[in-house]
Amino acid sequence: MHYRFRCEYLGSAFYGWQVQNEGGKTKFPTVQSTLEEAFRVALRTPVHITGSGRTDTGVHARGQCVHFDYDGELDIRKTVNSINGLGKGLVRIRDLQPCHEDFNARFDALYRYYQYTIFTRPVALLKDFGWECGCSHLNLDAMTKEAQSFLGEHDFIDFCIPRNDGKSTLCTITEFRLEIPNDYSAVFHIKGNRFLHRQVRAMVGTLFDVGRGRYEEGAVQLIFNKKFKGERTWAPPQGLVLENVVYKDY
Repeated sequence: MHYRFRCEYLGSAFYGWQVQNEGGKTKFPTVQSTLEEAFRVALRTPVHITGSGRTDTGVHARGQCVHFDYDGELDIRKTVNSINGLGKGLVRIRDLQPCHEDFNARFDALYRYYQYTIFTRPVALLKDFGWECGCSHLNLDAMTKEAQSFLGEHDFIDFCIPRNDGKSTLCTITEFRLEIPNDYSAVFHIKGNRFLHRQVRAMVGTLFDVGRGRYEEGAVQLIFNKKFKGERTWAPPQGLVLENVVYKDY
């Protein structure tokens, strides 16, 4: 049978999502390898899982979606409890259910929703879930305005890790909104049909450079037009959370 589930995990505990193999053995603990080992123990058979996308080392998730095949019918409650127990509090699954055999967690996604949090002063309780940027006087109005330049379909080749694999780098961003929940943090809400490797961190880093006055408004468009000159900031991973992946029926 074909199954799917949601999972959340503490990104700082893993070397990203994807399994990293060396000589047939897992080199570092990743979310995928940890979940596959938990399913192997719980179900007493190897299980290969496929996520909606890969998150980098240090990036968290609250709504990652996963599918897998299992030769038989699962006891849903027992399986969820077993996997969550084996996850040691670092990764949890929920909403486990059978689904149509054609469902694909990666290719059937309508859009992904991320949040990125910046702290404008040092924090203790939340430091693992945001970027202490060291700048207490960010121009949030300028950042909000500049963020609108990302909306729509663009070629994000210059907002990701360099690549020459021939695959498309076109992405459509449908929301890039800034929320100010208190006097020491700013939260970006970002939705798009797909995201490239480290794309969100590159976008947030550029907005940070504008907000602190390093570059003038219009920097995003200059980068799209390949007319930008200068070094750019890459936002660190701990501020990023994959909040949700939306599907037609899930």
